[in-house]
Amino acid sequence: MAVVVVKMKFCNKTHKITVKQKDDGDFSLHIATDCPDVKDYAKSLGDTLTMDDLTDFSTSRIFDFENCKTITMTCLAPNGVINAAWLEAGMLSKSRAKEVGENVVSFEKVE
Repeated sequence: MAVVVVKMKFCNKTHKITVKQKDDGDFSLHIATDCPDVKDYAKSLGDTLTMDDLTDFSTSRIFDFENCKTITMTCLAPNGVINAAWLEAGMLSKSRAKEVGENVVSFEKVE
């Protein structure tokens, strides 16, 4: 099982994304969130991901417009889903993820 927490400080929302590989090779998905828009995204996405969702950006339901239409383009929830899924699939190293702890998007002052 892989768990990724997305903390959206800009809107003060948190999304806990859990992905677990099933015996049939697909992946179960659960998104716990305090954001109504991400709840709608999660409902639209459903509770199962396929390997195609993880590997083919052009057809991935994770980034599909119809599934993402309730969230803003800046929302990091889909990126959290893909990161959790890749960790669970072994396409990202769990030990490296534990070592680095987080990836960060920061807003720099430009003068």
